[in-house]
Amino acid sequence: MKVASDWVARMGSDQRTQGDEQSLQAWLREDPANVQEFDAQAALFNGVGLLADDVDARAVLMGHQPSPVAGAPPSRRLALGAGLGGLAAVVAGVGFARLFIDGAQVFETKPGEQRRLNLADGSKVVLNTGSKLRVRYDAAERRLFLDRGQVWFQVAKAAHRPFRVFVGRDEVRALGTAFDIRRDGDTARVTLEEGAVAIFRGVAERPIPTSTRSQASSLPIAGEHEPALILKPGEEVKIDPNAVLQVSDVDLTRIQAWRSGQLILDSTPLGDAVADFNRYDGVQLVLSDRALASLPVSGVFHTNRPEAFAESLVRSFPLIATTKDGEIVLSRQR
Repeated sequence: MKVASDWVARMGSDQRTQGDEQSLQAWLREDPANVQEFDAQAALFNGVGLLADDVDARAVLMGHQPSPVAGAPPSRRLALGAGLGGLAAVVAGVGFARLFIDGAQVFETKPGEQRRLNLADGSKVVLNTGSKLRVRYDAAERRLFLDRGQVWFQVAKAAHRPFRVFVGRDEVRALGTAFDIRRDGDTARVTLEEGAVAIFRGVAERPIPTSTRSQASSLPIAGEHEPALILKPGEEVKIDPNAVLQVSDVDLTRIQAWRSGQLILDSTPLGDAVADFNRYDGVQLVLSDRALASLPVSGVFHTNRPEAFAESLVRSFPLIATTKDGEIVLSRQR
């Protein structure tokens, strides 16, 4: 007989099948306690992804005894338990509180950092520089909250568990698809690579009614709120709480470039290019004249090499680059 940890491990595997999903739903319906146990194990599975940066935790998860640390509590020196159940002790020993806020796992990246994660349902995510994503899974739904930055999602299919990403009061809902969301303040851009996603405007973070859950996980979507828009692959929508939705066709190669540490510019205004580079850790670029912001820039550049980008600009335009106090100031030649 399978227990919650077995189900979480199976659903997080590349070998899961549609039959597994149906069997899981049947097991969850057998007993409310099964739902609670599944949620707890899923939370542990997601939370362990954060432990890769902890030296002791990494040693434990790899099956080695961590090195003693002066002043460290005994709970930090634990052997790896068998199965997902053993992860509870590991998480508790390396800072359980830092993994959860209001019941959600919190994943963050620093400026210049990228992070790849596998979630408990088998979905994959990549966080770009300076991003914050909160994940709250339960047996009924998968809810994620992008507070800032940029994240790419590859969503595992689970017909009875809608995958809902909230950006402020707006929602991006998907099933078995791949898409990118970049949030800057109150605005966001959603780019669809494959499958389909629906955009819901001004929705509250309330659960989808059980009677419409299977339909809400499929497209077209039915329920209390009809989607404002359904994206097609190769389309991007700008979400602004104070404006109507704006949809445009995009070059997916350019959108995907950040995942390999690149920026692809195609007649991009220099001001926008500089803002993109400055999101990453390192030397900051500064324009001495606002008029320079409109210069069109094209090329493929590495996000961690702003100096090379500045050199390219000097070769292409009548500009000079001056380095001072950790900044590269771009100005017109005189």
